[in-house]
Amino acid sequence: ARSAPPLLPRWWHPGVPSGRIGVAAVTAGPGVTNAVTAVKNAHMAESPLLLLGGAAASLQKGRGALQDIPQVPLFRTLCKSALSVRAVRDIVPTLRRAIATAMEGTPGPVFVELPIDVLYPFHVVQKELGGSKTPRGLRGKLVQWYLRNYLCDLFAGAWEPRELNPLGLSIPRATPQQV
Repeated sequence: ARSAPPLLPRWWHPGVPSGRIGVAAVTAGPGVTNAVTAVKNAHMAESPLLLLGGAAASLQKGRGALQDIPQVPLFRTLCKSALSVRAVRDIVPTLRRAIATAMEGTPGPVFVELPIDVLYPFHVVQKELGGSKTPRGLRGKLVQWYLRNYLCDLFAGAWEPRELNPLGLSIPRATPQQV
């Protein structure tokens, strides 16, 4: 007679960290708020989770943009850390810091907000900001100057090489006796 297959996967053992992190990506606004229950469950289960949430463009935050809600303050109460990326050059360092935070000490969820203008290529963001239009009058020139500087700041340092070494994490492992 053959024994019944185990109910849990072979790699899963209660009380033993796997050394892996769960990753979820959700859209801004309703997508982020629909993830609240799952994030709280990950927090209570001490499961490392990286939640990537979309967000309105940086220039439109707090100005009534579609699906613009204060996501970072909401997740500060539920996660070990809640971060927002403000420039393209900060994507990799922020994600590295978030992963390390989720896995160090008592594991838990971390939220990273990624505004749409940080994720799109330079030429797309430039086009959306109206970079090819000829400004009229002093006000138009000032607005175009501001938008050009904003775009330069948003992408400054984006093409510089980034550290790609594995994260130096030490994950405590339970001994067989503790299991």
